[in-house]
Amino acid sequence: MEGQKDYPVIFGQLTQRDGSFLVAKNPEPNFKWSDTEGKHILAGRKGGMPAMTLEYVMNQAGVDTSGPNFDTTVQFDVMVGAFEGNNACDYCTMFEPTASEFQAAGKGYIVASVGEASGFVPYTAFSAKKSYIADNKDTVTDFLRAVIRGYNFMKENDSETVAKSLEKSFAGTTLTSIAAAVENYLKIDAWCHSPVMKEEDFNLLQDIMTNAGNLSGRADFSLAVDNSIADIVAAELL
Repeated sequence: MEGQKDYPVIFGQLTQRDGSFLVAKNPEPNFKWSDTEGKHILAGRKGGMPAMTLEYVMNQAGVDTSGPNFDTTVQFDVMVGAFEGNNACDYCTMFEPTASEFQAAGKGYIVASVGEASGFVPYTAFSAKKSYIADNKDTVTDFLRAVIRGYNFMKENDSETVAKSLEKSFAGTTLTSIAAAVENYLKIDAWCHSPVMKEEDFNLLQDIMTNAGNLSGRADFSLAVDNSIADIVAAELL
């Protein structure tokens, strides 16, 4: 921000967990994060949240991620193909519905949720300039209300109904895999129940970035986040 008065601030939150899943080549019903020690993992782009959150989870389990086995050299959009085609790779992180599609095709097995293991973090959030929020309070409020309505729709309907509503956004993905993705994300409590960002979650996000060596200084929650409108929307939920 460096002296700027009209800088972007976060005004609401969408997801509260990392949405990536760890996929293995073989079934591991008794998987533990310590099992990744010494294994070749396609972790995602260096400095990206999927890789940083995965590194944090593995480090918390006592796993060393300093070597080449924690592989951040493969571009995110080609990771799945690289994992499938390289027998030397033991694990790969995938988002939904890709993970469910991969498993349904018999190419791998979802063994763990990165977000479930890391704890609550403000993974996806909305931001706008302070002046925009001040001048467009009704628009921002209605936007957050729409987000909550979308979450409630998923919570109040079965996964197949939700999948049908999402089908147009996931061309080429089967309804079965979309439904499985919805179930997996609901199971790990991935979406926010409220648009209000919590300071403790914001601080954990910074812990994850610091652990990865990608944060030179801590951000002030009171300057980075404006929960004023999110608080109003949250109060309507009570």
